[in-house]
Amino acid sequence: MFYPTYGIDTAGRKGLPPFNHPGAPVQGVELKPTALNSAKVHRLNGDTKDIAVPALQPSRKISRETLINRLNFLHFQSADLTVLLVHRQNGRNLRLTALPQACVDENVTCVWTAPLPEGVARGDFELLHLEVPHGHHILQVEIRQAKLTAEELQCQLPEVCKELTSRRIRRHFCNDITVSVIQNGAVFDGTLEDFNASAFRLTLQAKPPQTFQWLKTEEPLTVNFSAAGQTLLSSPGLLLRSYGQRDRHTVVITPAQSQQRRFPPKKHRTRRLELSPAPEAVFTHPLTRQLIRLDVIDLSGAGMAVAEAPQEAQLLPGMLIDCLELRLADSFSLTCQAQVVYCQSASEEETPATLRCGLAILDMDVADHTRLMALLHRAENRHKGVCPRIDLDQLWEFFFASGFIYPEKYQSLQGYRDQFRATYAKLYDSTPEIARHFIYQEQSRIVGHMAMLRQFSNSWLIHHHAADRNHSRTAGLDILQLVGEAVNESQALYSTHMDYVMCYFRPDNRFPQRIFGGVANHYDDPARCSVDTFAYFHYHKEFDLKWKDGGPWELAPAKEDDLLDLEAFYRNRSGGLMLQGMDLTAEQQDATSIQESYRKAGFQREQTRFALKREGRTVAIFMALRTEVGLNLSNLTNAITVIVMDNKALPREAFFTAVSLLAAQYPQSEVPVLTYPVDYAESQAIETEKLYNLWVLDCRHLDPYFEFCSNYFKRMRRAKDESSS
Repeated sequence: MFYPTYGIDTAGRKGLPPFNHPGAPVQGVELKPTALNSAKVHRLNGDTKDIAVPALQPSRKISRETLINRLNFLHFQSADLTVLLVHRQNGRNLRLTALPQACVDENVTCVWTAPLPEGVARGDFELLHLEVPHGHHILQVEIRQAKLTAEELQCQLPEVCKELTSRRIRRHFCNDITVSVIQNGAVFDGTLEDFNASAFRLTLQAKPPQTFQWLKTEEPLTVNFSAAGQTLLSSPGLLLRSYGQRDRHTVVITPAQSQQRRFPPKKHRTRRLELSPAPEAVFTHPLTRQLIRLDVIDLSGAGMAVAEAPQEAQLLPGMLIDCLELRLADSFSLTCQAQVVYCQSASEEETPATLRCGLAILDMDVADHTRLMALLHRAENRHKGVCPRIDLDQLWEFFFASGFIYPEKYQSLQGYRDQFRATYAKLYDSTPEIARHFIYQEQSRIVGHMAMLRQFSNSWLIHHHAADRNHSRTAGLDILQLVGEAVNESQALYSTHMDYVMCYFRPDNRFPQRIFGGVANHYDDPARCSVDTFAYFHYHKEFDLKWKDGGPWELAPAKEDDLLDLEAFYRNRSGGLMLQGMDLTAEQQDATSIQESYRKAGFQREQTRFALKREGRTVAIFMALRTEVGLNLSNLTNAITVIVMDNKALPREAFFTAVSLLAAQYPQSEVPVLTYPVDYAESQAIETEKLYNLWVLDCRHLDPYFEFCSNYFKRMRRAKDESSS
């Protein structure tokens, strides 16, 4: 690894420490240029320090015209150059910085950036040359007829100068970046002067009783970088060297690791694709505040790898990028928050002499992330579609032809068909952030479909899984695999609110029972993946709001104690994820976000929780969820959910009275009711239409899901291939 020689400045940086010698005004001093000699490192007392002449290798000659253009660019940028001098008697070197003024011919004027040291004013030093920064190179300029005053240097430029290679890795200079160095409980505050991918140079202050002897080279430390109160980077490192005064030191620290984990490791990683043409990652560097443009080597819905030139390297593992623009074309761009997670040499197959830097996407607007997934999955397989614009008449025809809308289901929804059409027009045409749909097409014909809906604060409902077996034998598997990959790419982003995914399926429906029931069995841990069974029926509103059972009944908004009782009951009964997924825990979820998302999409949503009590004791929790008709074709998103905690304490009459009270809030004449546990409905002889299993998966633990699905899909595809051969 290359470590820059800090204390040798060949890049002409801004803001060198000012000379503290007051220095009386001096008259013009004629300086005679001398040849560049090798010199040992010398150090002056005080803040002014001498720096060794770097060993630079000449590469080519540069014309005066090119030199003048470079000087004018430095003037335009208010950037400085370096004036190198040597002591007439002892040969020690001194480096000063100056700002070049606008230049039109061989005559140039440079204004000092700091008061001159007294030795220069007395004429103790001879001028060696100018060093003009030129990217990774230095232009060494042997000037003529130099005249030095307290304010400026006037000289003439030669016809040609030398271009020298200064260092393997460019150093990047910073302003207004504060740092805290922490080692063994001691905290030293200071500022970041410059850095590259190999080391940071910091100026630190010691506050009594601190001394810089507390910093040890053999022990690890942590450097925190911030600006305007916002953390930009936290990097473990090792101290290379430290020098300076008693209460102020310059320290050089090298990063101790080339990789940081942002998310827990997982076996099933998101697929990364190489796109052509390659996208660009464009962002403002958090430390230098300069605009950076890097080519994207590969890309997924969760992150990307970018190519960086080693000599320009300035991405550091752990660095936070608040706003990264991913440009795929002039008119197609996406923005996200990202973090650098690793930097390493590129493989032999990639561009030689290139660094490969991995960036994890921390967050992205839901609409932008949907567009990114649509692009990636379409690039991987042209049959896949993530939230594409589709012909709704073709979609409805597919639902009927595939048997997804079977006669009994259509009988229950046919009275609301106009509302269903309007709801689906909003869902599929405008692509709201609360919904996603996935299709699999062959020859422009929909052969597979699945959808997701953000039903609760941090839970998404997977529903409407349908496949046309007459036109594709594997579309059902393909679309399920696509949804799994989309969940894997989305679940870590805060904006998606995808902590859990859930779905309802009938136990007698063989395909979802094999998939979702099989996944739950594979996990064998209801705290990560659970299945709970509900009894389902439609309540026909009678508007009979009188309690038919004697006794002190009360139906009131559920309080924390009621929900704690519910948690204890469910933990003993199931131990699954139903309550977390349905926002039924004592830890209140902020419903503002989901309510606002529904409102922006043109939908209404209201969720209320009630406790049914008898003589002050909670016997059941009722949840009334009211949304648009048609968000779910079985209307499970517009239903009353009842969880009975004591079967014997809740007679049938009291149950239906409470349901009747809540059903009055729904505009339709029939309201779906889901009741848990099933044995309550059986014990009260409640006539139910069907059973529904509620499957809930914690998205933090997806590896077992993909393990099961991968094996199952392989068996299914093999069986289909054998049957067709």
